[in-house]
Amino acid sequence: MERLFDASGRIAQALAVLTKILLAAIVLLVCADVAARNLSRPMAWSVTLTEYLLVYITFLPMPALVRGKGHVCADFIRTALPGRLRRGIERGVYLLCLAICLYLGGIALSSALATMRSGAYEVRSFDMPRWLIFAPMAIGLWLSALEFLRYLVGRDSIYAIDVREMEGF
Repeated sequence: MERLFDASGRIAQALAVLTKILLAAIVLLVCADVAARNLSRPMAWSVTLTEYLLVYITFLPMPALVRGKGHVCADFIRTALPGRLRRGIERGVYLLCLAICLYLGGIALSSALATMRSGAYEVRSFDMPRWLIFAPMAIGLWLSALEFLRYLVGRDSIYAIDVREMEGF
């Protein structure tokens, strides 16, 4: 199981790096589009590509954020509880998050496969296979489910945040 979690962590980190590259590409694309609109002809495809990339930068870094404990949490109630009850609530949260990620990831995968079989395309300023919109959702959600499983079966807690762990993100 540890090998699976280690591989998932490496993939999550690679997706986080890819997301940083995509963010830089979006910035450059927006700058180029603004310049093109002011100097000559606008790039009609840039807005569509940026919108698609926003889906990618939303879902691809999810597993790295879960692993790196990059979440927002108001845990004042949880910290006031006794240790055993606190751990039980944490496990419940992990199970709920795991179930949500698996469910939504299943829907995304099902949608990707259905659109792949049908050959459906998103037709806007350029044609794009529709499954490419669902793919990052399925990848991000299922890898996030693995990360929540790692917390569920492991000793680490998503609530135990060490500042040194956050620096590497």
